[in-house]
Amino acid sequence: MTDPVTTAIAVALVSKTVEELTESGKAALAALGRLVRRKLGGAAESRALLVRAEAHPDDAAPRQALAEALGQAAHDDRQFAEELHRLWWDVQNRSNAATGGGVLNTVSGDVGGNVVQARDVRGGISFGRA
Repeated sequence: MTDPVTTAIAVALVSKTVEELTESGKAALAALGRLVRRKLGGAAESRALLVRAEAHPDDAAPRQALAEALGQAAHDDRQFAEELHRLWWDVQNRSNAATGGGVLNTVSGDVGGNVVQARDVRGGISFGRA
C-alpha cells in the first residue's frame, strides 16, 4: 500500500539525502527517521525491511518494501500517518528553503471543494459558472 509520499520518504531515509538540506532540514530528516524507526522497529519483519533498505540504498526492491511497510503502518495508524506526513512536509519545506525558495504546495486533511495550487497567477481563477 504505497503512495508517492511514502515512496519519497523511503528513498530519503535510505539515501539520507534530500536536495541541499540546511542544518534544520537535516534535523527534520533525523526526526522523520526516528519516527519511522519507532514505528517499524518493534516487529522483527519490519525492522529487517528497514535494515535491508538502509544497507542497499541503490536497490529499488528494499526501498519499495520499506515504502509499502510505511504505507501499511500509516493506513493502520492515523496518528502515525499524520505525524509522518507532517514531518515529511517539514523536511520538504526546509529543503525548498535551502534551494532558494520556489513553491511548495501542500494539501492535507479532508478537502471538501476545489483546490488551487499555483505560484504566480496573473488574472482570475474561477470554478464553475459565475
